[in-house]
Amino acid sequence: PYVWGGSKPTTSFDCSGFVCWVFTNSGVLNPGRMGAISLYGMCTPVTEEEAQPGALVFFEGPIPHDDRITHVGIYVGDGMMIHCGDPITYADLSDRYWVQHMYGYARPRI
Repeated sequence: PYVWGGSKPTTSFDCSGFVCWVFTNSGVLNPGRMGAISLYGMCTPVTEEEAQPGALVFFEGPIPHDDRITHVGIYVGDGMMIHCGDPITYADLSDRYWVQHMYGYARPRI
């Protein structure tokens, strides 16, 4: 289940804890433990067309006029991401909810 501040399988995850754990444990890069906004800061923005599997997908808050990045997932290709919801799951990025809250795609600077 989603656990605020969770960052490992034994404590469960929140969205950014999941992304940091996946990157570190897959050997892609070790960002340490960062929040979604900090993860965005270590990335280069890309367009949806330029996004490749492994890119990050960022979302802004569901509160109107809240332009803070509040959620992050990992793009897996074909318009899908994997993210820590409740539970960790795949999501179709063309789903209305994700379209409404899309902030953008970004590629980690490795």
